[in-house]
Formats: sequence, C-alpha cells, structure tokens
Amino acid sequence: MTLPEPDLRGAEAVLYLVGDAGEANPARDAVLDHLSREIESVVGLGSGPRVIVAFLGDNLYDAGLPSAPSDEDLEKLGAQVRALGASPHVRGVFLPGNHDWADGASLEDGRAAVARQREWVSQAAPGHDVQFLPDGGCPGPASENVGGSLHLVFIDTEWLLRRPEQGCGTALQFYERLAEDLRENRDRRIIIMSHHPMVSGGPHGGNVAPFENGPLVYYLVRKSGANVQDLSSGRYSEMVARLQEAIAASGTRPLVHAGGHDHTLQVIGVEAPDGPAYQLVSGAGSKSERSRQVSGTRYATDGFGYMRLDFEADGVGLTVFAMDVDGGPVRAVFACRLSTAGEDGSCPQAPLMDEGS
Repeated sequence: MTLPEPDLRGAEAVLYLVGDAGEANPARDAVLDHLSREIESVVGLGSGPRVIVAFLGDNLYDAGLPSAPSDEDLEKLGAQVRALGASPHVRGVFLPGNHDWADGASLEDGRAAVARQREWVSQAAPGHDVQFLPDGGCPGPASENVGGSLHLVFIDTEWLLRRPEQGCGTALQFYERLAEDLRENRDRRIIIMSHHPMVSGGPHGGNVAPFENGPLVYYLVRKSGANVQDLSSGRYSEMVARLQEAIAASGTRPLVHAGGHDHTLQVIGVEAPDGPAYQLVSGAGSKSERSRQVSGTRYATDGFGYMRLDFEADGVGLTVFAMDVDGGPVRAVFACRLSTAGEDGSCPQAPLMDEGS
C-alpha cells in the first residue's frame, strides 16, 4: 500500500525521531540514506518548516565513546551527523542512552563516556546546529520552543535510572523541574524525548520468549525484573511512575513521549491521563527486535527505520518509515493524525498489524 505524502510547505516544523542508530551495518546505512534524502526534500521547500532531527540515544554501540576511540567508533557517530546534510536550517540533537553511558560501567566511567560524546558532537559540525542534550551530564529537562506552538523537552533517562546526583541535584528536583516546565508550556504542543520509553511491546517491555535470544536463564532474568534496563525492574517502574506523577502535577498532558531502547517501531495510544497522549518507540535505526501489541498499540513492526512528526496549523501528522528485516527499500509503512484529546478516529489502529512474528 502506498501512503499519501503530505504537503509540508505550510508546516511549522518537522521532527524526525531516530533511535539506536549506533551500529554500523547495511540496514543502518539504508535508514540514514533515506533520512538524508527526506531532510533534503523538506529543506528544498525553501521557506518551509524548521527541521529537527532527534537521535534518541545508543548513538554508539557497544559501550559509548572510549578515551581512545577507533576510526570505527568515530565513523558510527559521523554517519549520523552526515545524514543531517549541510543546511544550517537543520537542527540535530543527540540524546544519551544506556550504551552511551558505557553500558553498565561505573558511574565515573559512564559519565566520562557521555562527556566525551558530548564534546565530540559539539565539534563534529562547526557552523551547524548540532547539540548533545541534556548538557553537563545532568538529566535536564532541557527544553526549547520551536515556532509559536511547539515545545520540545529532552531528558536523560539513564541518569534517572542511575541517579548519581553529583552536581545535578536530586531526582526529586528533576521531577519538580519537569512538572514546572510542562505547566509553563501548557498551551503548546509538547513532545518529550528520552532514550527509555514509558511503555513498550518490545523485549524491554517483557516481550521475550524462552530460548529466543539465548539460554533459558536469559529469559528468566528478563522476566524477573532483575535487569534495570527492563520496564519490569523496580528502578525503571519507579521512574515511569514518577514521570507520570510529574505530568499529573503539571496539569498538562504532553502530546508525545518519544523513546528508543527497544529496537522496534511502535505507535501506542495512552489512555491514562497521567501519561502522554501517545508513546512512540523509534529504536530501530540500526537493530531489529520482535514487538507485540500492547494496550493502545496502533502500529508495530520489527523493521529498521525511523519516524517523522509534521506540526501543522490544523494538527500533527505522524509517518513511520521502515524497511523489512529481510531487506528491500525504506518506505512509508504507516501514517496517521495525532490528537491530544484522543478523539474518536485519531490515529486508528493499522488494519493489518505487523507484530514482527
């Protein structure tokens, strides 16, 4: 099925969501090549929308940027920066993920790896608008307004899981800052971005079968909540609960929370008022994993790809771009309109759900 391409000339902004693109392989190359051509087409509109590209963490596998990076390490990051193109009208934002925090290393080593990547990003594209956010190795929230109606919020959720607190205040202070930021921007369309999603039908959300990715003990550990990177863990579930509390305290419902972490592409409508209206999981920039439907799933696939949000005067459009795990071109595979109020017919479930089975 060919999906209609929207006319973006009247859009206020276009936001691309690319997660977990830190592994070099042909699938990643195809995704970034398609993204680059997408960006060029929007920039080619002339006085068209502002373009923002958010890389949602795990920008460099397997353990972040080492003190003596190899050419391969630098190429993994460089390919993502090059996909932004040469236009100064394109803004790129890199967020940290657990692998960027040196994947389970000590707090000291993790923060050092994040600092090195932040410094590399700041020097990667002189004269262009590319940043690593939140800054300073702290959780944020780092926020900014785009145009007259869009508010972007960037969060380091790996910091929230680790809670080092040196020089950044406490986790409680972070959640208070987040609630205040949301409250102050209640009249805008709010998009929260981080590496870890609040809900997912992928492996980190509990979708793991016995012997699927290793011996039975792997399955039992993943199901037990012993891995802090899984939504079932005590630390992760507490983080989600406190994010929900901050949203509720603000009296402001974000339109979207976008994350990666699970290597899938998922569009999930959230019924609870203390969450975003939609959870987008866009973690398939270079890796693929199986996904299943959860409550509110509108679309899910195990294909490689990314997402695009179009902010227009009369609403917000979402397009999912993906290539099959067995190959083929990257193409638009799902599209819908998003509504904060969740009116009937807003982003209906795909007629044929691809569960990656």
